[in-house]
Amino acid sequence: MLHAIALLVYVAAGAQALWLGVGVNLALVKMISQTTLLFLGSSVFIWLAAEALRLWWTGYQGNPILALRGKLLDDILAPGRVANTANILVANGLFFVGFLAIKKAIPLTIPFSWDESFMKLDRALGFGFLPHEILAPLFQYPAATLAINLVYNCWFLILMSFLYWQGFSRNDTALRQKYLLSYFLTWSLGTLILGTLMSSAGPCYYGLVVAGENLYAPLMSYLRVTNEIYPIWAVSIQDALWHNYLVGYGDVEGVSAMPSMHVASTILLFKLSFAAGKRRLGWVMVAYSASIFLGSILLGWHYAVDGLAGAAVALACWRLAGKIANWDRRQRGLA
Repeated sequence: MLHAIALLVYVAAGAQALWLGVGVNLALVKMISQTTLLFLGSSVFIWLAAEALRLWWTGYQGNPILALRGKLLDDILAPGRVANTANILVANGLFFVGFLAIKKAIPLTIPFSWDESFMKLDRALGFGFLPHEILAPLFQYPAATLAINLVYNCWFLILMSFLYWQGFSRNDTALRQKYLLSYFLTWSLGTLILGTLMSSAGPCYYGLVVAGENLYAPLMSYLRVTNEIYPIWAVSIQDALWHNYLVGYGDVEGVSAMPSMHVASTILLFKLSFAAGKRRLGWVMVAYSASIFLGSILLGWHYAVDGLAGAAVALACWRLAGKIANWDRRQRGLA
């Protein structure tokens, strides 16, 4: 099923490229492959380093080289684990080449048209105030903004760690299947469908896509001033994204705010943690998901409704993936 979803997205990206008359950036294949191999190599190295530390801590009396060799060959490179890893890496690579191509083309398919509506929804939720205005007295200080920026930028590393936790699993359990299905479904239904139908650029670009007063100018001005004190990477990344959107190419591409996939993906992380019986990790991920939601607003990436929509999509896909995984396992006599 993972390969079917990945192939469907990849083919859809190719069909969309032909329809719009634009090329597919094949450099994405190299970028995703390099990132995947880097994380895979790092995971194996950290695993072996942790095993070496465990042997030392427990006072292991045998030959540590032979012990690590046995760990590598009998566990890390066990046939089941290698097969599971190969499948998820191929599916994930194929999926995200197509995903990034479709995301980049969202404003070409449906031009940005929802930003003003999302701003009004945010203001309604805040009883006349925008969410960042409500949060400003608590968080709008340079040191706090730096901390929020650091937490927000750790997202990719944490997301990949969870993907490798399940993707690199030795056994294809029901939970593994549920998480990986929900992961693909959330990105697909979230950005590729909802994000296209409700095309929006986000608060950081509000003044560039909506005529009239830019209600987010004070927030962006504060972030730029703070960036002169501490490195606030959101500012430079936002500038690079918009520049690449205008010229049509670049290493960082894809302007799309609705829904917040940062929030959606972290919802899946705490659902997985609790389902795996790791309650402490689950509560840490709950706190992390909340911080990502706040950060998406305070750094100008998203409207509050983007985060709420992302959470709703993730919860729905988690439930749907569970039903699909259970059905599939019953069909194969594994339930």
